Amino acid sequence: MVIAGFTATALYLPNAYSDFSTNGKYLIDASGYLSGNKTIFDSNIALQITAGAKSGSNMQATIDNGLVTISGAHYLNSGLWQISILRDGKYFVIQGDAQDENGNIIHLNLFGRIINSNQDGSVFSISGKITSSETLKVSYSSKIISANTVTTIPTTNTTSTQQPSSSTKVSISIVSGASSVNNQVHYSPSNIQVTPGTTIVWTNNDSVPHRIMSGQLLSTTDSTGGKGSTGKPVSPHFVSDNNIDSGDIAPGQHYQITFTNTGTTQIFDPTYTWINGIIISSTATTGQIAPITISINPGSSLQKGSATQQTYNQYNTYYTPETIQIVPGTPIIWVNNDSIEHTILSGTSTQQYATNPFKPDGKIASGKIAPGQTFTVIVNDTGIVRFYDPQYTWMNGLIISMPPTQSYTIGASSHNSALH
Repeated sequence: MVIAGFTATALYLPNAYSDFSTNGKYLIDASGYLSGNKTIFDSNIALQITAGAKSGSNMQATIDNGLVTISGAHYLNSGLWQISILRDGKYFVIQGDAQDENGNIIHLNLFGRIINSNQDGSVFSISGKITSSETLKVSYSSKIISANTVTTIPTTNTTSTQQPSSSTKVSISIVSGASSVNNQVHYSPSNIQVTPGTTIVWTNNDSVPHRIMSGQLLSTTDSTGGKGSTGKPVSPHFVSDNNIDSGDIAPGQHYQITFTNTGTTQIFDPTYTWINGIIISSTATTGQIAPITISINPGSSLQKGSATQQTYNQYNTYYTPETIQIVPGTPIIWVNNDSIEHTILSGTSTQQYATNPFKPDGKIASGKIAPGQTFTVIVNDTGIVRFYDPQYTWMNGLIISMPPTQSYTIGASSHNSALH
């Protein structure tokens, strides 16, 4: 693919290096302007890509998720993209389509050239064009950083994340009736943030023994979903990391442990896996990251508009907001304000709009969220996460996790009256 007016060998190459590596994941975070015939538009792009095998000094890459914003209008990546990383990562060429909520398609033809690079990432200038009803000339500056595979730490039926006082001891209650899946609260609180050196004490106020373990949630699905479904989540499945294991805690008894390191820990009861929560250990100077709430809107199970391609893979008003930009470590809380159950899964687009529009990636799996209940995840790394409801696949949105040094925030289209 050749973009008119650009010849890589004729460009000045600064003394900079790029750390694109085989199978590495990267975020291209760019902002700037698009010049049309009469108007200059503000524009941002956020693309997550995976580099492939190297051939000589070049490599091909694939797009995982992407968002293009032009004067507040949002376009999600659609169809096949061609991404070439050239000259040991000194240049890249990107070509692909993106589509808005109304089915309007734009075509991107971008050329990136490295400006500088250090351990924090690489800075590129991006030229080229974006074509829709007219051809817009691109003028972006871009930062490219390594994107860890985005990890999320889920919990259900959450209470608020709270910061402990200056005391070095924090209490968590295993509430009465926690052994019943229908109990609305299981831990109180279920999410806490502490500083290293804090001792956490669990008290079993239930009538049966319970056990505290730490580990990782593994998402599983079955194949009995309805039309357009990718499968329904079943009971949460955890794998112990062998860091915390209380053994059986009899009714009325206690278990305590002191957290000496920083990090995020998922805790769960191996017998009653719906009893789970999150502990964040961070230094006092880090401070607590305020959670962001996403509403599952009333009536969102009723599809608005005809069942066309645009209703499956694009932005909508079923969530408020449906697009958020966060910093790593932010808790995200979905609140079900609808009158029926909903499920939150994360995944990638299959481009099979009419039958199976999304493929789950296992990063987020809420199980059924009853009306009035909540579901929380904490996104710890950088990257782009697309979320959706497997039963009502027109309900989908986007989470963009960027380092706190980013200078812009992508607005949610639900707050922009021009998009409705």
